[in-house]
This record gives sequence, C-alpha cells and structure tokens, in this order.
Amino acid sequence: MEGVSTANGPVIVWLHGDSLSPTDAALSAHPQAPALFVFDRPFLSSHAIAFTRLAFMYGGVRDVAAARPGLTELRVGSVSAELAAFATEHGAAELHVTENPTPEFGSILSGVRERCPGLRVVIYPAERLSSYSGQVNKFFGFWNKVQSEVLGGGELFRDQDAPRPQPESERRPRDHRSDRNRRR
Repeated sequence: MEGVSTANGPVIVWLHGDSLSPTDAALSAHPQAPALFVFDRPFLSSHAIAFTRLAFMYGGVRDVAAARPGLTELRVGSVSAELAAFATEHGAAELHVTENPTPEFGSILSGVRERCPGLRVVIYPAERLSSYSGQVNKFFGFWNKVQSEVLGGGELFRDQDAPRPQPESERRPRDHRSDRNRRR
C-alpha cells in the first residue's frame, strides 16, 4: 500500500500503549500512513506485565489495524531502534505520534532522533477525557467529579443492575460477639 507524504516527504505513525485507538490524533491526521506499534522488549524484560495485559494491547493493535486503510505493523524490540528501522524502510521524512505522559516517551524520541537525524517528529496533543485539572488523591473522589463529563452526561451503571449498598435503615443489627465465636 502506498504511503502518505507531506511537503517534507513520506510520513509514518507511531502507535504506543496510550494511543491504541482508531481515533488517535496522529492516526486520524494520516489514516493511509504506515503505522507501527512496538512491544518494548527491554521494558517487558524488566517489569512483570500480566499476559492478559499484553493480550489486551495486542487486541487493541489488531482492532486499530482492522479499522484503518493504511498498513499497521507490530514488532517486538527496542522501540527507538524499531521506529528508526521502520522510518528507514518506508523512506519517511516525518514521524507522527500522539503525546504520551511517560518519561520513556522523550527517551524513545531521543533514540529515534539519534538514529535518524533528518527525521522530523510531529507530536499531537493527547485527547483529554475531562477538563478537570485538580489534584487526584483518591480515584472515586475524582471519578465523582468527572463522571458526567467523561460519559457525556450519563452514569456508568445507569442501565445496569449494579449492586447498591443497602440503606442503613434496612440493615439488621449484628451481634459481633457471635461473629467472633464462629471463627474459632
């Protein structure tokens, strides 16, 4: 499949764990451009990542690939080395990516720039799910503040039979002494 070019030349897109969506900003800007997702072997070797998490990410890459017309490739290795090789293979002049808040993001881009000094990197802002900008101390306190905005005015369990706590007035008093006797 033919790639996409800008005034600077051919474009590639880097998909990372926080951009696995067909509506990712970099992918949306260049739906025909070749895209690459890399399972970071050095990171995976040094961290205990559950197989189910890896399968989830693989499924995300597969879903993105099925939803777009451009080539989507998956590799395993050093992310910066694989991105540089992918850029060289496609004769890319530009690497487009959606920003990622992790410290590794900058290191990976530095490694790509070292390997491909002429490659222009274009970074798209990540989609904000909420306009909330305060400190998050506890998830559920935060969630209560942003739920309506994130879910478009809805509630997460509105149409489902979610477990609800029993009202205090309906609870039977318990004799905790009898609980102690049962454990023995």
